[in-house]
Amino acid sequence: MGTSAVKAVLAAADGSEVRTASAAWAARHSQPGWAEAGAPQWWRAVVRAVNALDKSGVEIAGIGLSVLYPALVLFDAAMRPLRPAILYCDQRAGEQSKKLLARYGERTARSLTGNAFPAGTASITSLLWLKEHERSTLRKTCRVGHAGTFLVHKLTGEYTIDFSDASLSGLYNTAANEWSAELCALAGITPPMLPQPMPAGNMAGRLSKRAAKQLGLAAGLPVAAGAGDTVCAALGMGVGDGQEMLLSCGSTNCFVRLSRKPDFDNGLVNCSFLDAGTWLNIGTTSSSGAAIQWFVDNYLTPGDYDSFFALCRRSAAGAGGMIFLPYLAGERTPHYDPHARAVFLGMSASSTLAHTARSVAEGVCFADRQILEVFERTGGPVSRIIAAGGGARNALMRRLRADVTGREIAFSSIANASAFGAALLGGVAAGTYRVWPQAAAVARRAGRLSLAKPRPEAHHSYEAAYLRYKELYPRVRDLFG
Repeated sequence: MGTSAVKAVLAAADGSEVRTASAAWAARHSQPGWAEAGAPQWWRAVVRAVNALDKSGVEIAGIGLSVLYPALVLFDAAMRPLRPAILYCDQRAGEQSKKLLARYGERTARSLTGNAFPAGTASITSLLWLKEHERSTLRKTCRVGHAGTFLVHKLTGEYTIDFSDASLSGLYNTAANEWSAELCALAGITPPMLPQPMPAGNMAGRLSKRAAKQLGLAAGLPVAAGAGDTVCAALGMGVGDGQEMLLSCGSTNCFVRLSRKPDFDNGLVNCSFLDAGTWLNIGTTSSSGAAIQWFVDNYLTPGDYDSFFALCRRSAAGAGGMIFLPYLAGERTPHYDPHARAVFLGMSASSTLAHTARSVAEGVCFADRQILEVFERTGGPVSRIIAAGGGARNALMRRLRADVTGREIAFSSIANASAFGAALLGGVAAGTYRVWPQAAAVARRAGRLSLAKPRPEAHHSYEAAYLRYKELYPRVRDLFG
């Protein structure tokens, strides 16, 4: 389950992708910086997507889940959601984030939770907002979880969360590998209200008769605990050593690198991977594919991405001097500023719609380059980048990413890396794969890579524009709300 759709993948044990289907759902943005979703619509989309799969002639061994995360869900005693889920990209809790950092300091916060309490990205900030603004809802709350908690419950009736989802809650003591009573108390809840974290490939439960009937599947199938979509994308691309960078291109872009040690003082988001001993360092934007979708839906014809990229090709590199900050929903890495907003700079009477479209595409790639620089400052050089996802399919964007970043990028043939990673977790839960590294090796063999090499002259032509891009945010930051 991603930010705009549920994608169902039926994958064979050797890693070949057999059949796919999808069902759209839409987040709600009722106020600037807010992002919510009614959890029941997620389940309706799951039912539509799984029923759209052609399941004839195959024997299904297990089910895995990949979910957008964190997405905070409050439950009553019957596990019914009490209010719309607050998504990871929701930025309303900026003040609560500041107060937490003032209380603990960034170094202590990172040593305790792995992160620095970014608004939305750490669920504790959203809980603190609810404590101030929706106290009555919090009083009715019996259990607290994330999107994965909700979906696993719908599938199995169990109450679970995986390590990756727990580690981005802002409530989890990473050193002790348990919920922090102190942080829970601050948020107005208690540890017993939270599910017990488990490895992503563990069997959370078995498919209930009720869910099986809705999905057209056999009851009793093992269901994995599942993981966050970035974690599943890394598995689906065949995560390798710590010198290799993985890029998941979607509504938001996520750069991830595997780490074998909990070194969190890195300016990045850090979350558990598929067990308690491995970590992902994550640098992520708030609006990448979402910025392109915004432009298409508002200035072209909704869904007409061909026209968008045709416009981009009508503009030379540099977009006629226009620069675009793609901060439509605040920005995460490297600024972690919920108040940041998108900006067009350099528009003149000679600017065209083609220049504007091109500046959006280039702004997304400039944001990618800035994240890569954070990784290399704190963790050393990146040997290569492997990219996958819907945002990695377009030829123009592939070329722009290589030229702007100045790095070789290997684009994987696995289009639905997160859903594929979820299927692999289903295989782990079912015993098809003994451990997750075995599943990752299968993914590595299954993906065909096509290489985009940066062109030195093109890369050089973007230098001046990139420097202006980096300088723009510090200059206008104080003008945001």
